[in-house]
Amino acid sequence: MVFSSWAAMILASAFTLALGLRLPRLIQGTGNLWLWLTHLGMSIGLWLAVEPIYLTIDRLLGSINLANLVSHFCINFVFLAAGVQIALSIGRCDVATKIRRFSAAGLPLCVALMTVLFFAADLSYSSMGLDDFRDTETAVVLYKLSLYLYPAVVSSMLVKPLVQATTPSVYRVPYYSKKLMSVGFAFGVVAPIGHLVELSNRQLDWLTDLIVYPAMLCVLTGLVLAWISALLTHRRELQPSPRLHHQKVS
Repeated sequence: MVFSSWAAMILASAFTLALGLRLPRLIQGTGNLWLWLTHLGMSIGLWLAVEPIYLTIDRLLGSINLANLVSHFCINFVFLAAGVQIALSIGRCDVATKIRRFSAAGLPLCVALMTVLFFAADLSYSSMGLDDFRDTETAVVLYKLSLYLYPAVVSSMLVKPLVQATTPSVYRVPYYSKKLMSVGFAFGVVAPIGHLVELSNRQLDWLTDLIVYPAMLCVLTGLVLAWISALLTHRRELQPSPRLHHQKVS
């Protein structure tokens, strides 16, 4: 397997583990549904980014790259679930509501557009990332462009609130968490430009990766820092106050 498949498999394993660990609390009614759905979408999408798994699943679906379409559906769904979750985590219920309202019409339209463009392309055999078809099939480039339309709109709704949320951050970890996520989502806003450029010059197909991979790195690092921040906050809440400890001793 290539390095990207190994990286995807490691991340997929981590999200799948988190998915299983959070399930009991979700069943009990104390878990975070949006966070669990985010993990679910990430798990499916990342497992389908592992080449042997992608080729096996796609073979079962007819070897016409339906696995790629499923992974694109998952990515759009992740932006819905993660976008709502991140908005709620920074106390912006208005932004979460805005994402939900837009998604009620925007998500089905983007999914429909992806589906139409997918079947408009001549995909006669399985190809990871559809790389074998990008130089000859304009519909494939348009299909891949359509993947980034919904995420770009959701990202645009999150950048400013995340930047504003860094101001009251007293501790460095939550500050950098929100700052990195805002940078990552800013990359997400401009991601469709990569495929627009590719339409005019197929030799520039690498430009989208130059935008998407830094975006993923920033957002994932920001989420990890947010998780660390939550652990540190929980630990501080469990520690007894020095004043209370002094009173007990006295």
